[in-house]
Amino acid sequence: MLPSQPWRQYLLKVRSARRPRRRNAEPETAASLMSAVVASIGGEHRAREHRIFAAYEQAVGGPLRQHTRAERLHEGTLFVRVSSSALAHQITLLKREILTRMQPLVDPGTVTDLRTRVGPLDARS
Repeated sequence: MLPSQPWRQYLLKVRSARRPRRRNAEPETAASLMSAVVASIGGEHRAREHRIFAAYEQAVGGPLRQHTRAERLHEGTLFVRVSSSALAHQITLLKREILTRMQPLVDPGTVTDLRTRVGPLDARS
């Protein structure tokens, strides 16, 4: 018996013990995989948040858009960063009107309240 024969027998046993690879009948398209990938990294929530931010900008329009930024959405409350306390007060007074203007642009019940925070605004991209 040659010393290499037991080794070959071992390799044959190991190779035959492997399970056969399962193959799908049809390959999956990248588009069908993307929704699972986006959901796994929280992308659906971020996409919805950005749609709401765009609706806010459209609802406030002109000068207020330049001095405010929608920051985040938490449990129906949209948090908006403003550049001054005077603007925070103005947004608070216009809250109902802004929410009414946003209603046709977002899903019902998505944004139920608006809160302001005074602070520096990030540069727009």
